[in-house]
Amino acid sequence: MTLQVAGTSTIPASGVTAVVLNVTATDPTTGSHVSVYPDGTTRTSASNLNFTAGQTIPNLVVVPVVNGKVSFYNNAGSVDLIADVAGYYTTDGSGSSYK
Repeated sequence: MTLQVAGTSTIPASGVTAVVLNVTATDPTTGSHVSVYPDGTTRTSASNLNFTAGQTIPNLVVVPVVNGKVSFYNNAGSVDLIADVAGYYTTDGSGSSYK
């Protein structure tokens, strides 16, 4: 699955180099793991979120943005994913901050 992040809500449409996401897995049908990675790149074998069947669990992920998007991979079964943007980085260093 691919998620457009650049140009959504308060995130600039260009110049975004990475996003900070709180990714939550919920209602998984089996134990699995999710990888979050830059769009259009080869997925690594690293997992960002591990879970068991029926578990709801979050994890904070910092992922580079390519083509304004990030991608998600679920290794097994099905799972609902929630991705909340907590912040972002830009090429000019402005980014976002917690207030």
